[in-house]
Amino acid sequence: MLGQVAAPARRPRGIVAGFTVIEMMVVVMVAAVILALAVPSFRDFIARQRVAAVNAELVTSLQLARSEAVARNREVYVTFQTEDLPGQPPMTCYTVHTRGASGRCDCRNPIGTACPAIPEVEEIRTVQVLRSTNVTLSPPSLPQIYVMFTAHRGLAEWPGHAPEAVAGWADFVVGVQSSISGKLRTSVHMSGRPTVCSPDASIRGAAACD
Repeated sequence: MLGQVAAPARRPRGIVAGFTVIEMMVVVMVAAVILALAVPSFRDFIARQRVAAVNAELVTSLQLARSEAVARNREVYVTFQTEDLPGQPPMTCYTVHTRGASGRCDCRNPIGTACPAIPEVEEIRTVQVLRSTNVTLSPPSLPQIYVMFTAHRGLAEWPGHAPEAVAGWADFVVGVQSSISGKLRTSVHMSGRPTVCSPDASIRGAAACD
């Protein structure tokens, strides 16, 4: 007859909608296993990305210092610091700067105040890598060391480097690494040109090196 509505079909006895407690426990256990496997891998990925980003900024800074030395027709330095400064966040860092007869820049000071207020010293760029990121810069052994780019074609010099000794001398090498995963090494040749490699082949796109 018109106007009648069919009654909903009854669910057969014994069939219950939804998941049972056991099924839910299985799903939770599988999810926990997947998460346990994925988290370390994702953490390592993030660490390697941080290393790559810090090293890319380092290469850019070295290239900037070289070009500024030629453009300004004066020496430009990249000065590194690996020791922490009391009252400042723990970090490794560097400053791109000019330098006259006196004055020394300290990249551990707040950015914009790394160099002393004397006319011949100019802070061009300061980069600070906080230790809380688990990434550190490792320049040659001294706590504070620099690489200098000359006005003449942007050639590079640094402490202990003899410009006349063309054969058998070592490049200026800065390591960038994470305590979690990832290592890169940037070498500056006396020509002033930086090259990058990965000692543990952990960074995609970087050539492996010893």
